[in-house]
Amino acid sequence: MISRRDLMKWGAVVPALVGGSARAMANVPEGLDALVVDARHAPGIIANPGGVQVLRFDGDVTQLWFETLDPLWRKPGFVLGGITGRDALFVLETLSWDRGRRVVSRKEMPGRSGRMDGPVSWVIAPVHPSVKKG
Repeated sequence: MISRRDLMKWGAVVPALVGGSARAMANVPEGLDALVVDARHAPGIIANPGGVQVLRFDGDVTQLWFETLDPLWRKPGFVLGGITGRDALFVLETLSWDRGRRVVSRKEMPGRSGRMDGPVSWVIAPVHPSVKKG
């Protein structure tokens, strides 16, 4: 499970990730197994920032869910962070409940117009004892 310390780091790191800062990319917190990136909202994120696997999709999270996330979430552990639209987060959050996981961090990010209609940065982590790693 992601530690409280790592969760606090995410609050500072994820907004910088959207801007594509190379320095922020090197500071992806420990404990994160993968970063989900919706190309519609964060196209500039480089592959494997800080050694973390980047899982990309373009608006429709269905294939990512069936081919990658569902099999991983059927096993203990696996903490997932992301930068997506509210629509994709809604789907992933709903599906995560069946696998003993919850959104443990969520940050609304400003859109292009400066209003809070932009992407959301988030972390989904195991919360049920049966899916927590050792």
